[in-house]
Amino acid sequence: MEKENQIILLNTQTSTNPSEIRITQTSDDADQSGVEEIQLKPVIRITPGDLHIVVDTAEKELAKQERYYQAGGLIVSVLIDLATGDPSIQTISASALTRLLSELATWEKYHERKDKWLSCDPPTRHTSILYDSGDYHYLRPLVGVARQPYFREADNELVLKPGYDEISKIFGVFDPKEYVLPAPTMAEANAALVLLEDLLTEFHFVSSVDKAAALSAIFTATVRPSLPYAPAYHVKAPVFGSGKTYLCELIGAFAGPGGNAKVSYPRSSDEATKSILSLLLTNPAVIEFDDMDSDWTPHGVIMRMLTAEHITDRILGHSKTATVSTRTLFLGSGNNVGPVRDLLRRVLTIHVDPRTSTPAMMSYKEKPVDKVRQQRAKYVSAVLTIIQAWRKAGSPQAETENIVTFDGAWSEYCRQPLMWLGQPDPATSLLNQVQHDPDAEALGSLMSEWYRIFGSTPTTIRKAIDEAFDNDDLMDAFKEFPVEERGAINRSKLGWVIKKNVNRIVNGMEFQKAQADGRNAWRVIKNN
Repeated sequence: MEKENQIILLNTQTSTNPSEIRITQTSDDADQSGVEEIQLKPVIRITPGDLHIVVDTAEKELAKQERYYQAGGLIVSVLIDLATGDPSIQTISASALTRLLSELATWEKYHERKDKWLSCDPPTRHTSILYDSGDYHYLRPLVGVARQPYFREADNELVLKPGYDEISKIFGVFDPKEYVLPAPTMAEANAALVLLEDLLTEFHFVSSVDKAAALSAIFTATVRPSLPYAPAYHVKAPVFGSGKTYLCELIGAFAGPGGNAKVSYPRSSDEATKSILSLLLTNPAVIEFDDMDSDWTPHGVIMRMLTAEHITDRILGHSKTATVSTRTLFLGSGNNVGPVRDLLRRVLTIHVDPRTSTPAMMSYKEKPVDKVRQQRAKYVSAVLTIIQAWRKAGSPQAETENIVTFDGAWSEYCRQPLMWLGQPDPATSLLNQVQHDPDAEALGSLMSEWYRIFGSTPTTIRKAIDEAFDNDDLMDAFKEFPVEERGAINRSKLGWVIKKNVNRIVNGMEFQKAQADGRNAWRVIKNN
């Protein structure tokens, strides 16, 4: 029989009954040569009725390695690309989990006929339950990875120590000796700003506001792991070859060493959900929609990824769902395209225009992207120095208009420090987009025409469309929205447009739901 050196007794019984489940470190009986074989791995013994204990024990052994975590209901690990040094989060598959548990422990079942414990593979039933659990007791939660020093959200402290941070639940992958931060003074902050502005001298920004927005994008790239929410940035130009993609590469170089994950902008909501979730599973530093040939269509998941800390959906090709962090910088670029409708308040536009007939022949002699990639820590430290100096000065607040979702940490780190150093408000284009929303203007025209004809009397969609046949202005107001089908106004589409905008106030008016002749109807109310 075995000599048993017990490490952990999973149940509190002291019986030596074979149904007892133990994690043990064993020395087998001496073999024929008289030499004992030392087995260093713990032993997990399986018996009926104790499935939950076995599963918990397997998770505990996994957690002991301090290389595996839980994130959004998945078991994950942090991998580092040896070529670039860029970290990412890797999801552990069910089959990989089985193999891993086989390596970490010796699994045994009791054999009644032979009256002894025999080695076996980790049972699929047990490993599947652990894989599908979604709620783990021993694996530490992982919020994301940081590729440079970052600000801890709980106390706003700058974390300069790599590895897993117990407070923020972020895993840092960087060499702290490379990040040299001078005294946080205004003089050092101004010197740091000059260093950053030198990177932008060869880009053709339409105005100083656009340059400030580019600086803000650089700040956002640097501190994105610290921000629960951040706007996306879109670089817009009138013609190809204007430096849009190159500017995105420069911004992305501040986010991490691995380069931007470049993808096409999704054409449908279903495609958007699948592609965005799949991309975010690895917690990339940057996702870039490169050379867009259409506007930022407000697919549901696109809107959520910019105003929610997490999104949850089913993993492509699996029945399992996952909750992923959205702490990734989103960039886009395109000629004469940009955010529309609900994305106007979520995407900050940077305008560039070289004002030449042959922009593709331009060159960037100073090679700013190469500079940052070769001395990333130096340039990232410049951003951190400015933020720290602004905080040391008491976090002075410039007069700005509110941008509801982004008035918190993003404004504190990526807007106010720049304005403190004399830069124009980097959020100006975002504010202009919200204030000059063409959808709001179209809705205002529709409500004006509706009120002119029906006043505040409840009116059905059918009656409104019938009236529009004799009223060109009302018909034109309808056609400002995607409600036409085969040359006629589709009642369902018009009803959906009004329902989507119910109680939205534009020019002092709003649509309200009502009843007319026992049917659903709408009326326009003027607010005093």
